[in-house]
Amino acid sequence: MQPKDINLRAKTAVITGAGAGIGAEIASTFANFGAFVCLLDKNTSAVEGVAASIRDADGEAWALTADVTRSADVASAAERILSERPSVDILVNNVGDFLQHVKPFLETAEEEWSALYDVNLGQMLRCTKAFAPSMIEAKNGGSIINISSIEGYRAIPTCAVYGAFKTAIGGFVRSLAIELAPYQIRVNAIAPETTETEQVVPDAFTKAKYRDQVEYWNPLGRWGKPDDIAGAALFLATALSPWITGTTIHVDGGALAAAGWYRQPGEKQRWTLAPVIKESGFIY
Repeated sequence: MQPKDINLRAKTAVITGAGAGIGAEIASTFANFGAFVCLLDKNTSAVEGVAASIRDADGEAWALTADVTRSADVASAAERILSERPSVDILVNNVGDFLQHVKPFLETAEEEWSALYDVNLGQMLRCTKAFAPSMIEAKNGGSIINISSIEGYRAIPTCAVYGAFKTAIGGFVRSLAIELAPYQIRVNAIAPETTETEQVVPDAFTKAKYRDQVEYWNPLGRWGKPDDIAGAALFLATALSPWITGTTIHVDGGALAAAGWYRQPGEKQRWTLAPVIKESGFIY
């Protein structure tokens, strides 16, 4: 393996939800390694700000306003990008949201299921259908990277529908990887544990008096950072992973191997990933 294998020069990458958090970090990382990055986000000012910072660092970036839960927006973005670039070499389907409807399943409504589908799975199908054909036509392989969640591999009480769609991503990845393998297009997923972003702020979910216990709640002793996920995405996008397809990388600090949900005392629908805490210490 040579240093040249860890570059993305002459590659075009599309990253959705790139206006902040994990998407922004993946876009910046890809640009640092030579990719021309196309940033999609429904927040115009945010995505333009990320693109400007990439260009200020001598990277190549193009910001497009697009709500990937809307078919018309995805089609328009694909048309604009492919009118300027010969093909898309890397697609990162990063958009997702579990905070939309947090409640016990029996209290949810069908319109809430539809909204969760659109933002967690539908957008992935939409964007893949829009951009993968250009990879096939270019006959140069490609990499599709889908950001899933640890919640697709364990329970997430009060977010059952979200968990169902994140679980579905694994099935989509495995089946699509086989369909696209004859074209040397690789399809994989990344499943993060709680990661500090603008959308998810772990400190805000943790009472101040317990924040010094965070190091005990994850085997590697901390919450995730966007560049943890960006590093895994870089691996999947480059020649470092030419024979990896149809799988999921768990970027979780060991949480899936070690952790479970705990019901809080006296609360039927209050759950925590941390051990139950009393003033006297932990209860296991």
